[in-house]
Formats: sequence, C-alpha cells, structure tokens
Amino acid sequence: MPARPAARTAAGRSDPEVIPDAEWVVFTRETPTDPMVHVGTVRADDETGARERAASLFPSVDARWLCPADAIDRDGSTTLDRGELP
Repeated sequence: MPARPAARTAAGRSDPEVIPDAEWVVFTRETPTDPMVHVGTVRADDETGARERAASLFPSVDARWLCPADAIDRDGSTTLDRGELP
C-alpha cells in the first residue's frame, strides 16, 4: 500500500497524520486508444502533490487526468440500483 499523503502543518513541517483537505478525481487509460476511466480520488494540498500521489498509485498507464473534485458538478437527481449502469 502506498504511503499516506503528508500535509504541511501551520509551522510548515510535514505531518503524516494530517490528511490534506483537497480531493482530486483521477482518470486513467491503459493504451492510447482506450477511453479515460474514473479510477478513484487522491488527496493533496496542490496539483503537484496530486499528480505525484496519482503517479504512485497508478504508475503503469498511458495517461492520467486529474481534476479538482470541487470543480465537478455531481448530479444526484438520478439514482441507480446496485449494478445498474447510467
């Protein structure tokens, strides 16, 4: 399992017990012709940290896309039954 992400404390020190607030959504594809697929999320203080964390979790892919989770509009008006695809 990859190491827990570290965040900076108010004093500027790295503290492995502090989990960053910012969540980043990660999409990857295995080959250049595959579609991008949502594979999970990472937490990091900034884009650089998010890219590093995603690269450690998903190292052998053709491409990785990251997006701040708060930039995604999540539509909760449609509910799905377990196993049902949209």
